[in-house]
Amino acid sequence: MVESQFGLLNAVQRPQAMSLGKEAYPAFSDKVSVFIFALLQNSPFRGGNRRMALASLIAFCEINHRAIDGKVLDEKALENLIKRAASFRDLGQQPENVFHDLKDVLARAIVRSS
Repeated sequence: MVESQFGLLNAVQRPQAMSLGKEAYPAFSDKVSVFIFALLQNSPFRGGNRRMALASLIAFCEINHRAIDGKVLDEKALENLIKRAASFRDLGQQPENVFHDLKDVLARAIVRSS
């Protein structure tokens, strides 16, 4: 159940953001990272926000003919990455640092699918 329509809309629209007439997130890994991080930050659902972020990551990649290379980021590591990103406040981490970590890992792990 959606608790925050604004939070969900914000997450969905964030990859399309523009800055000074240019895409704020030009690379695919930037777009998917900002989308997933916004979902985790906003927690728009009553429950299951991490599961939804994980499913959204996979769907976002699939729709855009991409996949996550399991040799770079296996299922357990991906789950831990999502947990860390979702818990940045509890861990006392700066959101920009968590976002950059997420973006760096996904940039290495996302590949074009055939």
